[in-house]
Amino acid sequence: MPQALTLEQKRSFYRDGFVVLPGVVPPEMVAAARRRIFVGLGGGEPARGTDAVFMDLYNRTDIAAIIAEALGPIVRHRGVQLASQFPRDPSERINESGYPDRDTPFFGWHGHLDGLWNGAAPMHQDVSRAMTAEEHDAWHGDPSRNGCLKCHPERNVNIMNFAALVGVALSDQTEEGVGNVGVLKGAHHEMERFFRGQREAGGPLGPDGPGWPRVDTGAPNASGLRHYPDAVREAFRPHGVETADGRFWPKPTLVRMAAGDAVLVLHAVPHCATRVEGSEPRLMAYFRIMPERRPSANRSIYPEALCDIWHEWPGMATVVAEQRGAE
Repeated sequence: MPQALTLEQKRSFYRDGFVVLPGVVPPEMVAAARRRIFVGLGGGEPARGTDAVFMDLYNRTDIAAIIAEALGPIVRHRGVQLASQFPRDPSERINESGYPDRDTPFFGWHGHLDGLWNGAAPMHQDVSRAMTAEEHDAWHGDPSRNGCLKCHPERNVNIMNFAALVGVALSDQTEEGVGNVGVLKGAHHEMERFFRGQREAGGPLGPDGPGWPRVDTGAPNASGLRHYPDAVREAFRPHGVETADGRFWPKPTLVRMAAGDAVLVLHAVPHCATRVEGSEPRLMAYFRIMPERRPSANRSIYPEALCDIWHEWPGMATVVAEQRGAE
């Protein structure tokens, strides 16, 4: 396996905001990771993201060298997110956009950026009424269920940001409808422009900043979350669908991968898992990538990297200059 992105892969990464690394994890390592997950699901010791069999998917494969060439040395991983999606039928379950799963197009894709507050209590599931005062107060608490705070006033930022997400496929995802991660292809360029506009308007960057109201009171549950701004959503108007209420849903790219492939996704690309309509579970291992060269005071919140999405990628500098010069 090459231990660096090719020129064409770098151009694709610049253009699309993600790139697939085919066959980067050997079959025997995929099998070992799958077995560890199934042992836990079968009643054995539960699989943990700190287990060596999962950490090795990055540390002992060519992924580490590929990322280091593009980004430089990274902060040591403390664990892996194991993300399993099991087969399910479209349902009335309300997702974080405030819409029922069955009414959310493209296998339930509703897109988000990582590092955002997502409610201190589960999403309100009753579309016949708004939340009570008690439910409202519980939901609006800090931190949220994912550990993120709503606001970081000391930074004038309302979003945490790492550099990129690396997802390793531990199950076959070569067809659509099998729980593929969906990405809003090319949206990182729109996000960069949006964050720059928020900065020019005085901030804060992120939800509840200029042009980005956090809560969508027009959603069916009256309390949906805008996990990326409507201005970015509208930039994809030529491709997508509208639901019966007139809400526009941009069409994501559903990433197709074989077991052992990996996908590198820039932080600024809205992404989301999708519904499994087949018969097999979808298994993924996710690594969040933070460069060592990032200032220590900005390890989890780095406004410069929101407003200049290639700021931390020295191995992309030549391609970025080439592509920006051609625009």
